[in-house]
Amino acid sequence: MTSLTSNPREARLAHVQAMEQHLADLGLGPTYTNVDGVRHRSTPEGLGWCFPLYAAEEAWPPGAECCLIVRWLPDAAFAYDHTAGRLPDGTEAHWSTRAAATMAALRSLGYQAAVTGPPRLPHLHAGQDILVWRVAEGASPAPWPPDSAWAEAAPAVPDYVRPAPEDLSPVDIVDEELSCAPIAGTAFALGALAVLWPPYARACVRVLWQPDLEYRRRPDDSLPHGATAHWAAGTDGVQRALEAAGYRVQRPARATSPERDNEAGFLAWLP
Repeated sequence: MTSLTSNPREARLAHVQAMEQHLADLGLGPTYTNVDGVRHRSTPEGLGWCFPLYAAEEAWPPGAECCLIVRWLPDAAFAYDHTAGRLPDGTEAHWSTRAAATMAALRSLGYQAAVTGPPRLPHLHAGQDILVWRVAEGASPAPWPPDSAWAEAAPAVPDYVRPAPEDLSPVDIVDEELSCAPIAGTAFALGALAVLWPPYARACVRVLWQPDLEYRRRPDDSLPHGATAHWAAGTDGVQRALEAAGYRVQRPARATSPERDNEAGFLAWLP
């Protein structure tokens, strides 16, 4: 497996491609054919189907060596009927049984797998997100997430509902806090998929920090003078600003650095 400490970008791509192959081998991924120059996608019948997304490193479970999101989508016959405003009969059972079977299949390959974060539900969301990760060979995975973490949580923000224009989103609020702080480099907030939220969070966003142009790694991989100090000042400044605003902050277990990374990521969340 490609090491994140050697080349994070290549490792991310390798992890996603490996999971695509696993899903294909399990009969859970799409297949593609070309007919007269047109690419057609076919999906399994009766199982739903899956595709992988890379999980932001700052959101990985404890002890994870790599981590992805596997997005499971139901058969077309069980998709929410927007015209009728209802779920087809059997949709909830299809979701629960097939998501559980998908996690079992992934665990058979040596992965840990969990449906975590604020709940995704058939009448509100297009599919289920499953967090999938590996721990070091021979290591005992820590129980995660805690059983009670999401027992009373409200559902994740629906896929098909947009906030009213006058409402400030969590991203807007964090961006405002960052803009008022004296931070070297550039920091901005992004939405965090519910499956990435830390246990017990009631709100969560991702924050990315990028160095100023003059401190970015050169095409030959050399660093400008002062790049390391700029990186430390910027990333520490982001953490101080978020904590001063009342957020808890989660950073990757692997220390980021200008030698390997183009940016640094954080989770900012409210318990």
